[in-house]
Amino acid sequence: MGQDAFTMYKLASQGYCCSQILILMDLEDKKIENYDLVRAMAGLCIGTGGSGKTCGIVTGGACLMGIYAGKGTPEEARDYNLNKMIMEYIEWFEEENENLDCDKIVGVDNLEDIRTNMVYPIKCGNLMTKSYKKIMEILEKYGYIGEEE
Repeated sequence: MGQDAFTMYKLASQGYCCSQILILMDLEDKKIENYDLVRAMAGLCIGTGGSGKTCGIVTGGACLMGIYAGKGTPEEARDYNLNKMIMEYIEWFEEENENLDCDKIVGVDNLEDIRTNMVYPIKCGNLMTKSYKKIMEILEKYGYIGEEE
């Protein structure tokens, strides 16, 4: 198990969901605490609000890229790379899973087990690890992370 996978497992065992874990990985790497952001990411858990729809790994990944390329202050210019990066990520994700919906990816009929127990199947952990790696590859490709950090 790689360090990223171990950290993700540790965070999942503490009750964080996929979208929160992706953001926490970045915050921990930067040694930043932002509890409001982590709480906000909870709205994307288990497919946007627990609906089972768009997977939190997809939406959380888009938010993670937004940390690097999103407009945050009035003085900042809009970065058009953000949409390109998100589309590249979504296309990759769909190729990997043939679906974007949490319930279809997890393969459960009753999401209540996931909602109440915050139980994540091994599939989610493996997918989150691969997705985090892909997000980092995309951020590096577009020059947001890498040697200049």
